[in-house]
Amino acid sequence: MLGDEAFRLAKEAKDIAADHIPAYNEEQVRLVTQETRYLWTRIEEMIASLNTAVANQQRSGSSQTQLGSSQPHGAPGQQQPSQSQAANTQQSAAQAEIENTNAQTALYFLTLNRNKRCLLAYHHRRAQFLRSLLWTLHLASSMIPASLSLRLSPEEQNYARDYARLNSNYRDAVENQLCPSDSLNWTADGELPPRDLFIEVRVVKDCGEIVTENGVVNLQAGTQHYLHRSDVEHLVTIGYLEHINPS
Repeated sequence: MLGDEAFRLAKEAKDIAADHIPAYNEEQVRLVTQETRYLWTRIEEMIASLNTAVANQQRSGSSQTQLGSSQPHGAPGQQQPSQSQAANTQQSAAQAEIENTNAQTALYFLTLNRNKRCLLAYHHRRAQFLRSLLWTLHLASSMIPASLSLRLSPEEQNYARDYARLNSNYRDAVENQLCPSDSLNWTADGELPPRDLFIEVRVVKDCGEIVTENGVVNLQAGTQHYLHRSDVEHLVTIGYLEHINPS
C-alpha cells in the first residue's frame, strides 16, 4: 500500500537510542525515494488530465446552450429525440471523472508529503545521534569505534568529520579570544553547576590507570572510587564509569 515503505523507515528512526544506531538502511531509503518520484510523476499526469477534462466540460456546456437556443419547437404531442438529456448525462459523467481525479490527486500529494517527512525524520534522528556522539568524544571523529562506522553511510561519515572539524575550529577561535591561557570544557553540562567537587563512581568498563589531581588511579571493572568530578566526568559521559547516587 501507499506509504508502507515510509512507515517502516519511520519505525527505524524511532528505534535509534542514545547508545545504539542501526545500520543505514540504503535499500529502504531507495524504495521510499522511488515511490515518491512515482507519485510526483502521477500527480503531474493527473493534473494535465484534469485540465483537459475541465476544458472539455466547458466546451460541452457551451455547445448544449447553443443547441437549446436553436432547437425548433415540435408539433404538439410529437416526441423528438432528447439531445439535451444525452448532453446532460455526458456532462454528469465528466463531472464525476473530474471529482475522482481530484480525490486521487489529493491522496497522492498527501502521501508524497508524508514520505518526505519520514525521510527527513530518519536522517535527522541519525544526525542527532552522530552530533551527540561527537561531543562525548570531544569532537574527535577519529575516535568513533570501527563497529559503529560500519553502520554509517559514506555521507554520514563525511558529515561527522565536517561537523567535528567546524566545531573544533569554532571552539579554538573562541578559546583563543576569551581565555588564551586556558581551555573550556565544551562537553560539560552547562545548565546547572555541580554540587559536589568529588563524586563516587563505579567502573563499568576497564579504563586502566589514569592520572588525577591526587595521583594515579587504577580503574578496574567492578571497583568503586571517590574521585574529583573534573577528572572522571568525561568517562561517566561515555559510559565507562557509573555515577553512584548522582546529585
